[in-house]
Amino acid sequence: MLTATWTARQGVHQVSSDLPDAWVNALGRIGRDLNVRQYGGVIEQIDWVAEYEPDSGYVFLLSDVTVLGRGPSGFGMSGSAAQVDDEEESVAVCIADLVQDQVARAHVAWPWGDTGGFMPPRLVDAVAIWSDKGRQRVIGSL
Repeated sequence: MLTATWTARQGVHQVSSDLPDAWVNALGRIGRDLNVRQYGGVIEQIDWVAEYEPDSGYVFLLSDVTVLGRGPSGFGMSGSAAQVDDEEESVAVCIADLVQDQVARAHVAWPWGDTGGFMPPRLVDAVAIWSDKGRQRVIGSL
């Protein structure tokens, strides 16, 4: 299990975790990128809970997004899950996809590309990247 909170001022604050370092590191990278490229609102806070399912080996990350001027959206998850022992780059793509979806459900587009539109996360040559219409940025470097 992992519990953490992100705010623009403090970044990611891990409350607890018994997941491998790849999960904590990947979440930190996503937290760095959350400070930029928001469109249609300002994200105030995200609370996370990740739960490991021993029968399947998957970790499910739930996000509760609070946008400035609106209340929390409630914990939710839509998208893929990663295996508990996956490499950091795969975990980063999975987390980015999950968080991006929950941020969108809170009516904010993130991360917003230079020419408009979402920048989807991808794994390219074993590196987690944001794709911006042919241009690539490593997740954690926006």
